[in-house]
Amino acid sequence: MNLDYLQGIISPIFDLWIFYKVFKYKFARKDIIFSLIFIALSIIFSFYKNSTDFAVSMIQVIVIIVYFIVIKKQNVKIIFGATLVFELLDLVLGISTTIIELTIPVYYLDAGLVMLIGEILFVILIQINHLIIQRLLTDSNSNIFIGLLLYIYLASSIIYFFVLKDDKLSEVLDLSLGLLVLQITFSIFIYLAGLHIQKGLLTKQEQKNQELELQLLLSKQRAIEIENKQLQEYTCYLDKNEDKLRRFKHDYQNLLDGLRIGAQEDDVQAVINQLVEYSASHFNQKALRKYKGVNHIHDKNLKSIAIAKLTKLYDLKIDYSFGCDKDIYQIPRSVDVLDLIRIIGITFDNAIEESQKLINKTKQKNSARVDAMYYQEDGDFEFEIRNRIVDRNIDTNNIQKKNYSTKNGHMGLGLSNVQKIVHKYENSMLVKYSVQNGWFVFNLIVLPDCDGEK
Repeated sequence: MNLDYLQGIISPIFDLWIFYKVFKYKFARKDIIFSLIFIALSIIFSFYKNSTDFAVSMIQVIVIIVYFIVIKKQNVKIIFGATLVFELLDLVLGISTTIIELTIPVYYLDAGLVMLIGEILFVILIQINHLIIQRLLTDSNSNIFIGLLLYIYLASSIIYFFVLKDDKLSEVLDLSLGLLVLQITFSIFIYLAGLHIQKGLLTKQEQKNQELELQLLLSKQRAIEIENKQLQEYTCYLDKNEDKLRRFKHDYQNLLDGLRIGAQEDDVQAVINQLVEYSASHFNQKALRKYKGVNHIHDKNLKSIAIAKLTKLYDLKIDYSFGCDKDIYQIPRSVDVLDLIRIIGITFDNAIEESQKLINKTKQKNSARVDAMYYQEDGDFEFEIRNRIVDRNIDTNNIQKKNYSTKNGHMGLGLSNVQKIVHKYENSMLVKYSVQNGWFVFNLIVLPDCDGEK
């Protein structure tokens, strides 16, 4: 059999194998008919008298599009890329054979043998590098790579077409070949430059993301450290008061004994004076009330925010009280506890800020005061906080508006953020604002869960 005919038969088989290998397609029995049609049409058109390599390529492309894109609905980009790979290899093989025919006398080498050897070499090349090609066709830069293949294919086809049409083939070969090499080199350079730029942009973006993640991590770490410090302070507070309670119990017993003796000796007033003096020297009323009621809060989130804000009030020497007379183990499940914590935190911060303004205005520490409480009954949850205010003529409708801030010289309180959260829970959360005799009062109620809610 003539080697040209053998190469013409083997070429479409190799093309189809390369396509499947690059496409990473799992061949099935139903694909046999498509494969036979692809090979048969390729052979028929390649042996047709007036046919060209470009025409054969177009037939192959059409058959692949109809079967894999129209019928099987496969990924268009990968199909297109895999097709370009084997078509470009065919084109390179054709150009290489033409060059060899012009540089080596025909009687020394058969063109069919050259192309057959080239086909085998390309098959080996694809077998070794198919994973790399698959990655290039599917990664984030796949569009650039496929565009590069298309550009090289079209540029090479045009140059090859005009070279074959020219009567003085050998004279234009050097110029055409140089132009082709220049085109390919330029295309690869543009591709690599694009990858470098994109990699640089990704690197910068990754650095920014890492910096943001680091800042977020540090912020969370600081928050945890603050929370741990507050909890340690609360634990220390409990330990100290437990020691004081033991000492008081011992001293109190002695005082009772003294009172009993004094009563027997009709010297009751002296014992009473001694008791008053002892109480004044051993009990700091503010310190005793620092975390009053916190022991009834068993939800760690509600407890942590209460400890944090009461600590801040205590450190700023702002008069305050906090109440939680009933044990609270959990809030209604209809509300995200983190949203509830945000509301409590905002209102505490607003009360503290307004108290500081009031102290600065009046120059009197006792002019400011904050009262807050947690309360729960029948499955609901109530939070109320009130504080003395600078401006007693406040429109409670305005303070809920966005950008209405204490920094602009009025109450503000940032309650627009609270309203955004409350809107999420229109059916389960009630909020009320009021101004009463120089006090701003914020009241929040979370309704109990329905009986069927889990």
